[in-house]
Amino acid sequence: MKIPPKPNRGKRSPFYWWRRWKSHKYLSVKAGLLARIQNGDFEYPELFDWANYEMKYKQDELNQFVKNYKGKDDPKLDPLYRDIERRYQKRYNKLFEDACEVEHRHLTGLTEALAKEFKVDKEKIKAIMEGFGESTEDLYLYVNKNKYII
Repeated sequence: MKIPPKPNRGKRSPFYWWRRWKSHKYLSVKAGLLARIQNGDFEYPELFDWANYEMKYKQDELNQFVKNYKGKDDPKLDPLYRDIERRYQKRYNKLFEDACEVEHRHLTGLTEALAKEFKVDKEKIKAIMEGFGESTEDLYLYVNKNKYII
C-alpha cells in the first residue's frame, strides 16, 4: 500500500477535525440510483485507508522524535513521545469509527434503495449481496434483470 504524503490543510471544520482529506461528494437522491452508484456513493469508504495512513504518519513522527531527542533518558518514556502517540491514536480511532458508520450507512442505504426501486424484499437483497462478488453497478444490473425471479 502506497502511503500518500501527509496533507497540510489550513482550514478544517471543528466538527470533523480528525479528517485530513476531502470527503466524498454524494449525489442527491433525485439523481437516481444508478447515477449514485456510478458516482461511488455506495462504495467502500476511503476512511479505512485514511486510518491506516495515520498509523504510518504516527510512526514517522515518533521516529523523527527519537532521532532528534536531546534528553538523557529513554525517549520513549518522555511525555512528548506519549503525546504524539495519543494524538495519532485518537485521530485513528475517530477515523475508524467514522468508517464503520459510513460503511454501515452505505450498505443499508443500498439495500433499501434497491428494494424500493425494484420492489423486492430487503432480506432477499441482503442475501444476494452477501454472496455477490462483482461491483455495485453489476449488482444493480443483476437485480434489475432478475427482479421478477427474486
